[in-house]
Amino acid sequence: MSKSKVRLWQATLMLFMVLFLFYFSLYTKLMVKNRQSLDKKNGNWRATIMKLMETISPPTPLTSPSATTAVYDETTKTAANKDQSSPRKPKILLWKSTPHVQGWTLPSSEMCGFGCEITRNRSEIESSDAVIFYMITADFNDLPDPRKRQWDQAFVWWCHESPATVNNFWHQSLREYNGYFNWTMHYRKDSNITAAFIPHTARDWYFDRVGRKTEKLIKKLKRTTSKTKFEEMFQELMKVKRNSAAWVVSDCNFVKGATTRRRFVSSMKHLGNYSVDIFGSCGNKHLAKKSSAMYDVLRTYKFYLAFENTQFCREYLTEKFWYNSLYAGVVPIVWGPSKATVQDLAPPNSFIHVEDFNYNVTKLTNFLKYLEGNDEAYKNYFKWWMMPGFYPIYKLREAEDPEDRVGESIFQFEVNGFCHLCKMLHEKRHKTTHWAVSDPHQAFYGPEDLRCLY
Repeated sequence: MSKSKVRLWQATLMLFMVLFLFYFSLYTKLMVKNRQSLDKKNGNWRATIMKLMETISPPTPLTSPSATTAVYDETTKTAANKDQSSPRKPKILLWKSTPHVQGWTLPSSEMCGFGCEITRNRSEIESSDAVIFYMITADFNDLPDPRKRQWDQAFVWWCHESPATVNNFWHQSLREYNGYFNWTMHYRKDSNITAAFIPHTARDWYFDRVGRKTEKLIKKLKRTTSKTKFEEMFQELMKVKRNSAAWVVSDCNFVKGATTRRRFVSSMKHLGNYSVDIFGSCGNKHLAKKSSAMYDVLRTYKFYLAFENTQFCREYLTEKFWYNSLYAGVVPIVWGPSKATVQDLAPPNSFIHVEDFNYNVTKLTNFLKYLEGNDEAYKNYFKWWMMPGFYPIYKLREAEDPEDRVGESIFQFEVNGFCHLCKMLHEKRHKTTHWAVSDPHQAFYGPEDLRCLY
């Protein structure tokens, strides 16, 4: 073969290779584009998010490799940013407004991370450090594109309902959100952000109680009430005690547990011959929607029925226990969560559980009558006021900073979750950890007793 023919053959082969590479590259790009469109059309967010996360940084999950629940990992904790002179407060976008969070301004105190801005304006999503999606109003067809999420932005799933209610009343499986959210914000201690129904000023006390001690602002809690002061506080409280038991309730029969607890209260009144004043839409007495007016009434009672609308749900202790009872200076009678789970969270010897009486109405009401006639025995349920740490008591022990005091909103219990989130944003936690809740269904429902869910 002549040299000219060899050169012609080589040139032809080179041209063929160039054309092949060009068309292969074009084909690959079209396939990727079609695949992304298909992912979005089918709602397959997880594949898109995981691809996005891989391009941002290596995965650093907050959970252990074998865990499915979103548990806080101390190895990711950063030092608190305590610079109050920062020119810009972190911004929290509430993706869909709720009737609860209206006109809120978070405290600018240290317990609330020195404050954050709350907005409902979706056009501010790019400048928001965290975006909150409230369980009830979250709509899978109305979510921001995760591919446009800022690298240091946290998508937060917020819920203050029990798994029983989320599953049976709101019918949310949460499976469609696989890989979409970064943090969880609910009432259980395994939530990344604690939205326990406590006053936010009691968060150090709560963290100390539930084993998240390294997250406290004050590392070693001190007793805030001496024995002498306790006696003075208790005697002051007893001056206003003139009624037996109160119950504030609006859910009469929406969920199964609500019907069951109502029958139990009816038995207390009739079989147990015990006085229970029922406030709200399920009773015949009314309370002002202003919190201080409500606590002024509740503190005149010796007992409060902290009856939840579900049974056996892990750690589901709501404002009925933490605010209407403990904060108001009333002994809670608990129905709903097991005694064991309440003991893990509540101050020792601070409550009465119907489980102690095998759910026997007569035995329970006889014991309540005994306590009503024995101030020394009744006083034992308040001695937890002398334990280390701070928990506010209405009109007897309030936060020093006026901004930190319990407000007038009946949804005041939601402030704690927002304050903890704000603190995490000030600590730059959203900039130092990049991860996703891979299976929110398992994380939220997985740890529960089946009796809670069905």
